[in-house]
Amino acid sequence: MSGSFSRLMATPAFKFVVLGVLTLALMIPLLLVFLIVGEREGYSRAAVSEVGRKWGRAQAISGPYIVVPLEREAERVDRQGVKTSYTQRKYAVLLPEMLNIKSDVTADQLKRGIYDVPVYTTALTYKGAFKAADLASLTRDNYQPRYDEIVMSLFVADVRGIKETTKVVLSGGGQGEPRDVRFEAGTGVSNARPSGIHIPLSRAELMNEFGFEFQLPVKGTNFLKFEPSGGETHVSMSSNWPHPSFTGNFLPIERTITAEGFTAKWQVPQLARGGEQIRTTTKLNTLMAHNQFGVQFYQPVGFYDLVGRALKYAVAFIAAVFLLVFIMEVYVGRPVHWIQYVFVGFALLIFYLVLLGLAEHVGFEVAYGVASLATALLIGLYSASALKAPAKGIFLGMIIALLYGLLYMLLRVEDYALLIGSIASFFMLSGLMYMTRNVDWSGYKLTPEDPTSAP
Repeated sequence: MSGSFSRLMATPAFKFVVLGVLTLALMIPLLLVFLIVGEREGYSRAAVSEVGRKWGRAQAISGPYIVVPLEREAERVDRQGVKTSYTQRKYAVLLPEMLNIKSDVTADQLKRGIYDVPVYTTALTYKGAFKAADLASLTRDNYQPRYDEIVMSLFVADVRGIKETTKVVLSGGGQGEPRDVRFEAGTGVSNARPSGIHIPLSRAELMNEFGFEFQLPVKGTNFLKFEPSGGETHVSMSSNWPHPSFTGNFLPIERTITAEGFTAKWQVPQLARGGEQIRTTTKLNTLMAHNQFGVQFYQPVGFYDLVGRALKYAVAFIAAVFLLVFIMEVYVGRPVHWIQYVFVGFALLIFYLVLLGLAEHVGFEVAYGVASLATALLIGLYSASALKAPAKGIFLGMIIALLYGLLYMLLRVEDYALLIGSIASFFMLSGLMYMTRNVDWSGYKLTPEDPTSAP
């Protein structure tokens, strides 16, 4: 019985199964590598957050809106049937008929430890106009406007990024000459969650058409977004940042991107934006999350995503290298111990740690080249020693280097990754089937038709 088991263990079929088990077992340390990548990415996000707390977080700016508190008397009945009167409140929100925003952005990078955080300073110029409010729409269902609490509010995601107090020039509104009003802190609405700034308005301005114009110097990190608040919203942006990523529900109708920066223009009509020009709500923060659009000051060194994607191919990559060593073992006729396969597997896993560590300092491309060549050389030399066949080890190292080249291609051409990967897998399987076509899987020796010939 023991002799039969020994013969079974000596067969290529048994070694093939052992390699499959080892590949699956290496998923445990592979998971630890995944966790390390996630941890390092978390440190990067923490650096962005820390800079954002001091400089200004990602900015999303919504408005300006005219906010009119509406109140009416109502009754509630408790479980004992006792009626209690209370004041019910909601808000009428009037959107501007026309809104033009111009943004000149100066972008830069701040270092926090080993991490570079994109930051920006922008001078926003707002111009627009409000139509006269329809009083009948404000007094439906017995609601009465609180004319003493009317405000024009601008919602800003992080008001700490506002660089200086600014003023608004109001024209029209039944006031005769234009008047200057300075923004005040807060949205001007009690118990309102969104952060922002506001100016008080009079009843005359509410009931008459008026225009507004102001500038708002703002600082932020990573993102700059707007809400298409106007019946017709136009946004133009220029910046010295050469790597913009346009995000949100609307893309620019015009864009120009060069090595010196970019320019972009958005145009959003009410029909595309949807919604009425006069809205009622009990929660003002809902006005900031519908149709935002803008730009991310993208860093083209998102190596954490690339390393994470490379790890998704790790199991297939380890299996492919194991099969290459296995084929060399069969053709050379010198057995490789399963512990030696474990060492090869660990070398393949450490590749990702070396890649990640180097990429944080020298960039992904250089890090990938160094890590892949070092790993291919290490496994090639180790296999040459284990097989006592230097030529086979060199050949194996070259094949592994080609596999790393294929992996890099899969990472860089995401749209064609499935097509390239499937074709490469087909040819690799075809090669494996061809090279092992004459292997005696049950006897661990080559058939007489195929003596120890090199692949």
